[in-house]
Amino acid sequence: MSILMVANCPGCGKVFQKNLRNLCQECVSKLQNEFDACDRYLRSNRKATTEQLSEAVGVSVKQIIIWIKDKRLPVTDYPNLTYPCNSCREPIRQQEMCYPCRSRLTKDIREMQEKEASRGHQGFGFRSRVGGRF
Repeated sequence: MSILMVANCPGCGKVFQKNLRNLCQECVSKLQNEFDACDRYLRSNRKATTEQLSEAVGVSVKQIIIWIKDKRLPVTDYPNLTYPCNSCREPIRQQEMCYPCRSRLTKDIREMQEKEASRGHQGFGFRSRVGGRF
């Protein structure tokens, strides 16, 4: 006896048999058609921005960003495809944060570590036992 694993499709809400993409077959086909439209558009408009691509083919910027991050739309082939930095929302082409935000975060962490080290070793917030009592 086998158990069918079913779920509601996050794209359209229909019940479907679970698969690797976690979408029903109709939504998988729709998504593939959208990707193909983006790919066709970019082949003839290599320098299009993410927003121009979205407007031209009718695919959400959010979905295009997912494809960029999954490396389905390689930024090396399309120089103006970008997505926002997770910190300041400036357009970037790789990683999760822009260089200034990564530098600021690294500096802040280093300063925090230096501050902690300068306090000395005061323990970890537990009282030590003195005479068997806390």
